[in-house]
Amino acid sequence: MSKAIAASIVPFFDRLCGLASASQDGRMLDAGGLQRSLELDLARLFNTRNGLTVEEFLSCEPSVLHYGLPDSLSLSPQSQVDLDIWASVLQRCVEMFEPRLSHVRIEVKADRTRPDAARATLAAAVMLGRQLCRVSFDVALNSQAVQVEAAA
Repeated sequence: MSKAIAASIVPFFDRLCGLASASQDGRMLDAGGLQRSLELDLARLFNTRNGLTVEEFLSCEPSVLHYGLPDSLSLSPQSQVDLDIWASVLQRCVEMFEPRLSHVRIEVKADRTRPDAARATLAAAVMLGRQLCRVSFDVALNSQAVQVEAAA
């Protein structure tokens, strides 16, 4: 009887960039390597700006031309309405450009230590071989950059 392998193929972009360090053979990722790969891809995605307004991004047809986040300078981390909009933007961005993640839930809150920033929690499921695994990431948002870290 064959044994199911709990691994995922290293994404092509990671192989091109030489980021297969989490993989012993350079072709398959274990759970930690997959989480690191997702973390890097989410950081790339969230730190790319697409030139759309928030309204345009939320209503546009999916296209590679819209990769990344829209201009968010109009959003205030002190406004609950704007935090809800941030959650919708992040949700749509992940749905459009990170196909490995499913059952995505995003919650955005004001950062209590920085009045100009917000913090998001991204929880999702990802396939590791034939097994559905849970992953979560902490996302620090401000007007200049986004930092993504795997949640403990």
